Amino acid sequence: MKKIPFETCGDILSRFELSEEGAAIITPEMTPADGVSALSTSETIFDLINFFAHALPPREGLCWALSLLASAPRTSPDTISAQNTVRAWIDEPTERARRRCGDLAEAIGTEDPFGWLCNAVFWNGSGSIVTPDLPVVLPQPYLHAKALLGAVGLLAPLEDDERAAFVERVRETGHAVADGAWPCLEEGR
Repeated sequence: MKKIPFETCGDILSRFELSEEGAAIITPEMTPADGVSALSTSETIFDLINFFAHALPPREGLCWALSLLASAPRTSPDTISAQNTVRAWIDEPTERARRRCGDLAEAIGTEDPFGWLCNAVFWNGSGSIVTPDLPVVLPQPYLHAKALLGAVGLLAPLEDDERAAFVERVRETGHAVADGAWPCLEEGR
């Protein structure tokens, strides 16, 4: 997992709060790979999502989330634009695309995973989160990861049999990205 630059889970776990179930099965001394394995259960799916969101660098985390959203319904032209703009930002992180994601996040809202995904781009830490005519205000550390949790978390199925398959997709896609793959950029090429 070369894109997760930590020997142990300690630094990652300090960035978010685990559920009771997650805290009972993962320790700061575990390797990230062991942490992912431990959290890959239906009961700890949100801990697993949080783990990848906080462990991966912003671009890689966005690629992971966008790949998971590949089958999510596009409910408006803005969500189609969001998917394309996020992919463009991942491919080449420009300020113009980041700002466009901020606009799309406002238009789409947080009831839709693509709204959260656009917030993750806008809040990634590479630029100000206020209008360009105001003094620079950077987002809080790891705010983009909270938005990734919102985007991927909205996809989590309620039914146990569907949730187990989703856990596997989250884990497999996270492993692929952590190992250096860019599945969201490879789709459609």
